[in-house]
Amino acid sequence: MARRRRKHISPQQITGQQGVNLVEREVLAMGFAWHPTNQALDAGIDGIIEVRDPETGEATNNIIQVQVKATTRKWTYESSDEFTYRCRPEDIEYWTRGNAPVILIAVRPDGDEAYWAHVQDAFADKGRSDDLHIRFNKQTQRFDRNAARGLLRLAVPRDVGPYLPAPHQNEELISNLLPVTSLPPHIYVASTDYRDPKDVIAWAKDSEVQLPSGWFLGGELICSFHDLREGVCREICDIGSVETFGTDEWSDSDDPDRQRQFVRLLNQVFRGDMRIRRLWRSKDERCYYFPSRRGPNDEPEARTYWYRSLQQKTSSEVVKVEPDRSGDGIWYCRHDAFQHAFLRINDGWHLVITPHYVFTTDGRTPHPHGEELLSGLKRQEHQKAVLGQVVMWRHKLTEQRGQMRLGEGEREQPLIGFGDLTRFSCPRGINDADWLPSDKGDEAEGDDSMDGGLFA
Repeated sequence: MARRRRKHISPQQITGQQGVNLVEREVLAMGFAWHPTNQALDAGIDGIIEVRDPETGEATNNIIQVQVKATTRKWTYESSDEFTYRCRPEDIEYWTRGNAPVILIAVRPDGDEAYWAHVQDAFADKGRSDDLHIRFNKQTQRFDRNAARGLLRLAVPRDVGPYLPAPHQNEELISNLLPVTSLPPHIYVASTDYRDPKDVIAWAKDSEVQLPSGWFLGGELICSFHDLREGVCREICDIGSVETFGTDEWSDSDDPDRQRQFVRLLNQVFRGDMRIRRLWRSKDERCYYFPSRRGPNDEPEARTYWYRSLQQKTSSEVVKVEPDRSGDGIWYCRHDAFQHAFLRINDGWHLVITPHYVFTTDGRTPHPHGEELLSGLKRQEHQKAVLGQVVMWRHKLTEQRGQMRLGEGEREQPLIGFGDLTRFSCPRGINDADWLPSDKGDEAEGDDSMDGGLFA
């Protein structure tokens, strides 16, 4: 009588199923759906992940195919940080010729470890067609619920974009808004014979006197934060017509015309304050910027500005002098700058800071190709770099109180005081990396000390 052949399940099969079970567990923890394949007809895919909205339960029909490779042993070239996995050529061909994204998940069930890699990305470079290895980074390629956003970017078509709601987590958003915290208490208005501010400036120059900052002409009136009955202002207005208003009568007014007058006055005062803080104004760029230092023979020199970031003392090269290719001259000078606007939010006024750059040929003369240079620089900037610029300008406008000599024993100080950058608390959080392009070589760069996100 023939001996009956008995069924056997090998240890390798047990390990393989444990690996698939671990992957299924993590997929379900992400809130996605897991569809195992028919093992009898398996041609290199162990299951399919379907992206699903974990809050509404809506299925998307956007999928990722999964190949699981499980082991109880150490992987090739394994260290505490990384390892490699050698794929079979026929598997690579099968994975890469389809139209759905495929990920390879290396699993060690007894250590509760799983790491993933996007196969098409790993073998996208034709130059490495003879290289059958995929390198895994244990810190960045862990397959757990934190991998959900990475999988989402693979599954959802680029023309649709990720759309799952942001996770519930408190996040602090740092804005580019500086609240106005102090202003002179009064605004003065008087009649004047002058109609053009250039005539007032010409008179001051001929008379060899320094006009205070913060005034403007409107019709037959002059408006100022300075008492028009005192100092040189007596010479440019009718003293008997001076009227005094509380600053809050203008700042809190809901009358659009009065608000426009108040913003106009703020901008005039701000121009003078920036002069006191040793910043130059670019009329063409409508911004303020750091001037370059002057070296031997009046040549421009680079300039570094020290300030306190969100966490530590740091510095920034606020003026960069780039030599031309011959090395005998200057190609351009790049000056850190900012554009501004005053904005009323609820019952308070804020300064809106928009980081900018000015390009010159010698520290003074606008560069003929400034727009092209600015466009190229803006394309390279990421969120952290912009945040760093905003934090630097906050320091310049709040923690340094400059002053300028007006005459014998008399000094002028900035009239507008600012508080710290306005921050907002948000009940949902978004991983900043999810906003970055997914193309290779387009990684974010910036100061790691900048902890927070830029808003507005």
